[in-house]
Amino acid sequence: MRRLKWGLILPAALLTLLAIHPQARAQELPDWVDRLKISGLAFGDYYWLGSHHDEDLEGRNGFWFRRIYLTFDFGLSEEIDFRLRFEAASPGDFESSSTISPFVKDAWVRWRGDLHSAIIGLSSTPTWDVPEGIWGYRNVEKTPLDLQKMGGSRDLGVALKGQFDEGGKVRYHAMIGNGSGTKGETNAGKKGMLALSAHPGEGFLFQVYGDFESRPGETDRTTIQGFAAWEGDDGRVGVQYAHQEREVEDGDDIDLDIFSIFGVARLSDRVSFLARYDRMFDPNPDAGTISYIPMDPTAKSNLLLAGFDFEVVDRFHLIPNIEVVFYDGVGGAEAPSTDVIPRVTFSTTF
Repeated sequence: MRRLKWGLILPAALLTLLAIHPQARAQELPDWVDRLKISGLAFGDYYWLGSHHDEDLEGRNGFWFRRIYLTFDFGLSEEIDFRLRFEAASPGDFESSSTISPFVKDAWVRWRGDLHSAIIGLSSTPTWDVPEGIWGYRNVEKTPLDLQKMGGSRDLGVALKGQFDEGGKVRYHAMIGNGSGTKGETNAGKKGMLALSAHPGEGFLFQVYGDFESRPGETDRTTIQGFAAWEGDDGRVGVQYAHQEREVEDGDDIDLDIFSIFGVARLSDRVSFLARYDRMFDPNPDAGTISYIPMDPTAKSNLLLAGFDFEVVDRFHLIPNIEVVFYDGVGGAEAPSTDVIPRVTFSTTF
């Protein structure tokens, strides 16, 4: 493992120095250097679990990184490019004490045409790339399906993306992948995903999405989702609804329904206000394993999120925010205790 880490870190550091060091740039460099772009981001929080349904976690506080990216984009030709991205993060399970370890997040080759593109490799899925882009605050919280573990942001396979007209009013993103995310393939099943979006103008966007995942035994999953949003100079709003059917071998099938609404208002050039509400209409059996904000898996949940985004300087933000999760009663019993998590999120990009 130690050799693997250094095998990732040392080439990245050397390429970074080569690409951006002033003395290196002043010398005669190979042509490929001009076709290489290096970028990255990092965000995390100081958090405090002021109240939590799990008494063992109540009062926990500290610092963590929820994401670190180092990305290399390389142009192979005018039409073909390649991306390699590494990700690392603190565990976020309140149990692990392991060090922050990188892994491969993206590794793909893309052909780009005038209206369409094809991607092969480990790339982003259609599941929530559009909602996440409009939400714009992945550094504060994941989008609903991502947060509730109802899909994956990456998969290894083949994808097609593009638009059906010059103006880009109707766009698509289709993908067939292993269904195992960034992990290795362990079964013969595959996952098919398709998103269609309409961009009629005036800042409006509408998207429908569906997927089917063939899993071992009688454990297949099907997801459908609708998303609508509006963006303007002074802010944006979005509404999302999704339904997922999970087959359960030797048990009752599980239906999961979730609704979300968010808004972002620009208060000044460097200050914005953000707020979001998620309603989980069904208990989510995976809720207890949600990183950084584990929820009760036995109860229906409501997530309230609010914060202020202060752009301290270009590319560096401080975002004080609070997440509150409150639950419905279970089988007539008293509802689990409310989760209250104040945080100060820091975020930077280069």
